[in-house]
Amino acid sequence: MARVFPSATQKNYQTLGEQHDVDVVTGIARSYINAAIAHPKTTVRTGWSISCLPATGPGTRLFTVNVGAVEGAYMWTIPDDVDFDGYLITVYVDRNTLEAQTGHSLSTLEQKHADDVYFEKARHRKFKGRAIGLTAGVFGRSIEFPEGLPWQPAAAALVDQLMAESDCVYSQYHNRWLAEDVLAGAKRGRQEGLSEYLTTAKTS
Repeated sequence: MARVFPSATQKNYQTLGEQHDVDVVTGIARSYINAAIAHPKTTVRTGWSISCLPATGPGTRLFTVNVGAVEGAYMWTIPDDVDFDGYLITVYVDRNTLEAQTGHSLSTLEQKHADDVYFEKARHRKFKGRAIGLTAGVFGRSIEFPEGLPWQPAAAALVDQLMAESDCVYSQYHNRWLAEDVLAGAKRGRQEGLSEYLTTAKTS
């Protein structure tokens, strides 16, 4: 009998709803999937997966979206030793695309958004040195990085590369209950997310 991991169980999904605002959590996950994954409903488990309350990293992760052989995004609680309550979101993006979209070098972007976003070069060897982790606080039901930091195209570019290189290798951790909740609002996948970004850019 195949092993069932806690992050893939209905119990973990129920615990998520008991301990956190599940609408905020699913909204944040949906925001990433809409922006980064072209066809989420047809590639779930084969190209990407989502785990629920995975036991990994500092703080408490609420979910991790895995893409291909690595993670694409995760939401987590602020560690106990920090004097602030709330959630954080970390999204991995393609560095070259981010720099091309903004017209600025990574170092300039770090200086410009130092008060709002933490930039970190992704260390996992599967990222091949091309990915940057963007971390910011969660203040609503969608991912809101500062104006002038177009994370959506850069996340989509990285996802395309990762999914082309590998099938999802974390499907055994996939939580179908959380996925169904998230996908209920992911109608058109990446096109919807990019359309929202382009509309915002034109009116800003």
